[in-house]
Amino acid sequence: MADPNIAQHPVWVETELPQFPALDRDIDVDVVIVGAGLTGITAAYLLRQSKVRVALIERGRVVSGDSSRTTAHLTYVTDQRLSDLVKKLGKGAARAFWEGGAAAIDQIWTLVNELRIDCDFRWVPGYLHAPLNDATAETTAKLQQETELAREIGCNAQFVERTPRFDRPGIRFNNQAKFHPRKYLGPLLRAIPGEGSYVFEHTHFDHVEEDPMVVHANGHRIKCEYLIIATHNPIMGEKSLLGATLFQTKLALYTSYVLGARVPPGTMPEALFWDTRDPYDYLRVDNHEDHQYVIFGGEDVKTGQEKDPEGVFQRLAERLRHLFPTAEIQHRWMGQVVETQDGLPYIGENTSRQFIATGFCGNGFTLGTLAAMMARDRYLECKNPWFDLLRVGRKPFHGGLWQYVKENLDYPYYLLRDRLEGADKDISPEQLANGEGRVLEWQGQKVAAYRDDYGAITLSSAVCTHLKCLVRWNSAARTWDCPCHGSRFKPTGEVLSGPAEAPLERVKGR
Repeated sequence: MADPNIAQHPVWVETELPQFPALDRDIDVDVVIVGAGLTGITAAYLLRQSKVRVALIERGRVVSGDSSRTTAHLTYVTDQRLSDLVKKLGKGAARAFWEGGAAAIDQIWTLVNELRIDCDFRWVPGYLHAPLNDATAETTAKLQQETELAREIGCNAQFVERTPRFDRPGIRFNNQAKFHPRKYLGPLLRAIPGEGSYVFEHTHFDHVEEDPMVVHANGHRIKCEYLIIATHNPIMGEKSLLGATLFQTKLALYTSYVLGARVPPGTMPEALFWDTRDPYDYLRVDNHEDHQYVIFGGEDVKTGQEKDPEGVFQRLAERLRHLFPTAEIQHRWMGQVVETQDGLPYIGENTSRQFIATGFCGNGFTLGTLAAMMARDRYLECKNPWFDLLRVGRKPFHGGLWQYVKENLDYPYYLLRDRLEGADKDISPEQLANGEGRVLEWQGQKVAAYRDDYGAITLSSAVCTHLKCLVRWNSAARTWDCPCHGSRFKPTGEVLSGPAEAPLERVKGR
């Protein structure tokens, strides 16, 4: 029997969200988005930024589904081991997939700064580590191999002999993140309505007509050009019953069990953790003024197949108290994870002018944000480096024969390829050594920071003025070099060689 002193809901739902009306009339927009969770809200906001008229509809309250039952780990580290992805996809495609997650985290960080959202966003390390009951030499060797592979594809990863608290070998991945999901989504929701755009709650999607496209909901008509289905487990939309049923066979739905507990301050570093079991345990640590709050989960089982959920929570609580003997459990909840056959999500059009996103494989907020970015780009007919890799109609990959990265990579891919290594977020410009340059996160933007031999610091934008790629520091030549098209800049930002014609923009305040 459930403990009456433990709240039977996620810690996040104690934060209120804005309310919106139900659809009560016919309207005309450019894009209809079904589902007001993370993916739908982000897609609506990004399209709204591009002057697109949107209608975001939700059958209940906004953020009432799995976006409220998340643990809000923001990571590009996938549930499927990198070595397995490389075997199936090849190194180029595996890297592209991880870079997609890194680009999504960067998008969240950008929106947090643009809207000045107070959502407890933190850059933190993430640790993939051996389980408590497994510290064999074989496990250690596998983790070391995974570390080397991660570094080969450009990740900022280090093997560690002992991870904090767990005291097991593992891999530290820098530049992961976490935040409060409802505090983040509230400001995005408030920014959507107006100038021909809408958010509607308690609005039930009925069906869609194809030509002209009209969405029927609440007995009313929404005329539109495009439909985005962002409902976690996608509704049918314009697909036939047979087609929708066949697609559903590609998905496997699992329930994950979660505990939230208060522990003494300074118990362990603020970070994210996952072990290598299957199913695996995961942990998130949040610092507060007089305590730490830990979110501990796992015990994933196929939805509907667990006969003793109380027993599951009990086992989870036992493992939590093994780690934190004085833990005071305050919340418990369950969330749903949608897995796919190959470990990659399905993101793209499943029929003409209809975009779906599902199968986020335990990485919902990261891949959901990536899906929103891809939906925006598809509607705007912009090139996106993940369209082909994550397409809905893809066939299984075999042994890396399908090569994502070609001899001559194009601009959109290079624009994002340094996301894995990322800018340094843990140091300030004043900490640079004389003669050193680095790309840093500084005051909400990526800067090319350089300190000359006499200690003078120059801060420039890290965005190349040619086609907006991120520059890199060339320590041998002391130049900022662009990997897209070869532009080079002096340490202080002036053009050294084209095709760029304008210098790196000087950051204000320097």
